[in-house]
Amino acid sequence: MRSHDTESGFALILLIGITAALAIFAAVLVMMLDNQQHGTSKERANKTVLSYAEAGLNSAVTSVENNNAWLTTGYIPDQSALNANYTLPGAPLVTYSVYDNLNPVNTTVYWDSNGDGMVWVQATTKYNGRTTTVRELVRSATQISILPKAAAYADTDIHLNGTSNIYAVNNDGTPDTSGAPYVTTIMCGDDVQLNNSTTLASPADSTHTQSIGLQLDGSLSGTSKSFSPMYGGVGLLSDYFDQAHQAALMAEAQVGMTNAASSGGTSVAPSKFTTSNITTITGCSYNSSTKTYTFTSPLAVSGALTLSTSGGSAFPAGTIFNFQNLNVNGGLTITGNLTVTSTALYVTGAFTISGTTTAITDSFGPTYVTGTVDWNGSSTTTNRLAIKTGAFFAKIFGVDTVSNNSGYDGSSGPTDITLGPTWINGDAGTGDIAVDFSGPSTGTASTVMCPVLATTEQTHSNGLINFGTQVSPMIYFMQCDNDGLYSNTMQWDSTGEYFGLMILFEAEACITGGNDGTHPNIMGAVLEGTPSGGGDSGTDITMSGNSSICYNQAVINNCTSDSLRTVTIAPVPGTWEQIKGT
Repeated sequence: MRSHDTESGFALILLIGITAALAIFAAVLVMMLDNQQHGTSKERANKTVLSYAEAGLNSAVTSVENNNAWLTTGYIPDQSALNANYTLPGAPLVTYSVYDNLNPVNTTVYWDSNGDGMVWVQATTKYNGRTTTVRELVRSATQISILPKAAAYADTDIHLNGTSNIYAVNNDGTPDTSGAPYVTTIMCGDDVQLNNSTTLASPADSTHTQSIGLQLDGSLSGTSKSFSPMYGGVGLLSDYFDQAHQAALMAEAQVGMTNAASSGGTSVAPSKFTTSNITTITGCSYNSSTKTYTFTSPLAVSGALTLSTSGGSAFPAGTIFNFQNLNVNGGLTITGNLTVTSTALYVTGAFTISGTTTAITDSFGPTYVTGTVDWNGSSTTTNRLAIKTGAFFAKIFGVDTVSNNSGYDGSSGPTDITLGPTWINGDAGTGDIAVDFSGPSTGTASTVMCPVLATTEQTHSNGLINFGTQVSPMIYFMQCDNDGLYSNTMQWDSTGEYFGLMILFEAEACITGGNDGTHPNIMGAVLEGTPSGGGDSGTDITMSGNSSICYNQAVINNCTSDSLRTVTIAPVPGTWEQIKGT
């Protein structure tokens, strides 16, 4: 009989167990590999779609950087323009959005509606079933990039006489009491002479905290106060604002030399401008109810033209003349209560306006005058004369002045002047005053609005006149050739306020008078470059009386000259974010 071993079949069972374990292990390994591969594929897809979205975003940001149209209300995002730099072969479609950084988010407001110079740029793309949206904040920043950050800058001396003062305020006009380090400084290439009333603090600051620093290459004198100036390191103004930039600013002011009607039009004799035969001029029509003459064609007047409410060729008071391009081969005189407008004006002689007693607004478009401009305001303070031009050129320019352009005429004003970029050529070599704004010392102020006014000859301002505003400041530029033949000065005696920058080369700035002690003569900065110590006294900037210069960065920022400003558009660091990823 055969015997039975108790271990018989154990090897088979063990083999089956091992085989099963290996099968399970293999299945698990396959699952793990599959899961890992699937996860890697998903991660790869997520990274790929994110990369495409980032590439699209970079394209859109580049487009926005190169086109600041999004700062204005009419901007609508252009998908093709935003996609112009997205050139990856075989890349998926990207859709774009540009919208203001509002809270709550409103993607239908495409432009910078809140005025902070920032918008979101957003890109969305899909790849292998994955969707990703990324965005980044883009900012437009504009700043004065050429000129030194100084309230007063002089290549030679600065003298503060009387009770004059220079100080700084915050952007909102409140006193700057932050102390050192100061937001700006007085920079002088030689000596600074102060007075014992000088505080370098805002008159509205009861603590009298110094608001502005001092940097000079020479000595400090005239005061018992301690201001701890920094010595050395002041170069020439031309080191900042070189000849190329000076020429660019001059060209900006000279646009009126080529932008006015200079010739052409229907030829007409000046004798035609009477009530009896003016309507015989081709293209002239008359509306008797409004007393308005309208000209549909440009005119070329063959001699001096007078439009007046008195004399043999008088027009009724209240008559209105609406011209197209008006080319006057001689002087142009407008007297009395007449309103004159033109789309462009060219005058080969003197241009005079006077005798108004009612509220009148004359508007001339681009204006070119080869002779002297003499505009005299209304004799009443309530019925003001307003004169508007586009780009403006004249040889000599005076407002409410006596015949030699050297002071207030004593009777007319106030006048409201609004000019485009302006160039006053002056009468080189004679020392005649090229620009003179005058007005009464008290009462209602005249106003002058102009983005940039430049000249090569001396200028005067006196009386109650306000120039520019904080929102729309001026740039007053004198580029003189002080050859010693005559005095080249800017005599600023106005008792009103000037908002903006004054930049002067080879011409002394004399600022005097002051006003009520609360409002500065100049809200902005005065920059003088006269390395030879020019002017009458050898001092670049001389202040006297109760005069003052107040530095306000907001005013400087609002100066609009392209020759002085740099606009940068770039992403705001740290604002990139992924707002959707599936």
